[in-house]
Amino acid sequence: MHYSIRNLKLQFLRKNFILPTLLVVIYLLYVPDVFALEKQSIGWLEEVSINNELKLKAKIDTGATTSSLNAKIIKKFQRDKQRWVQFRIANKAGEEIFLERRIIRTVKIKRKLALPLRRSVIMLGICLGNVYRELEVNLANREKFNYRMLIGRNYLEDYFLVDSSRTFTTKPRCEL
Repeated sequence: MHYSIRNLKLQFLRKNFILPTLLVVIYLLYVPDVFALEKQSIGWLEEVSINNELKLKAKIDTGATTSSLNAKIIKKFQRDKQRWVQFRIANKAGEEIFLERRIIRTVKIKRKLALPLRRSVIMLGICLGNVYRELEVNLANREKFNYRMLIGRNYLEDYFLVDSSRTFTTKPRCEL
């Protein structure tokens, strides 16, 4: 059998370039779909549960980084040299819960044509579908808005895909 330099080069290219390139292309086309199948599809409005105690209708907002919750702040206080807040959450049916949480930080919220607001950020347990997560949520006055809760990307990432043509695709069903 006669091997020329040209034949050796072609064999080298097939072995060391074409196959790895083909594998990368297959990976890029196939693997993201596999991961996407694992994510739960939800609509732009969903029902959530706060601490498995109170159900609220929430707007899903992929443009917001942090989740936000309508809360009536009753008082801020010090406990063990840390800042805490006591607040009330109510749904539109009139059900309510009272909670106390440590203030993790305070954020400045920019607003169009208005002065910025400062909001307290706490850790809160939220259930959407079958996903329960404890995450940072800022407390806000959302009384003027249709939905008492806004779910941002900090909750959605790695778990959900949002279909903007759908609403109320799931019910909170988390087991703690």
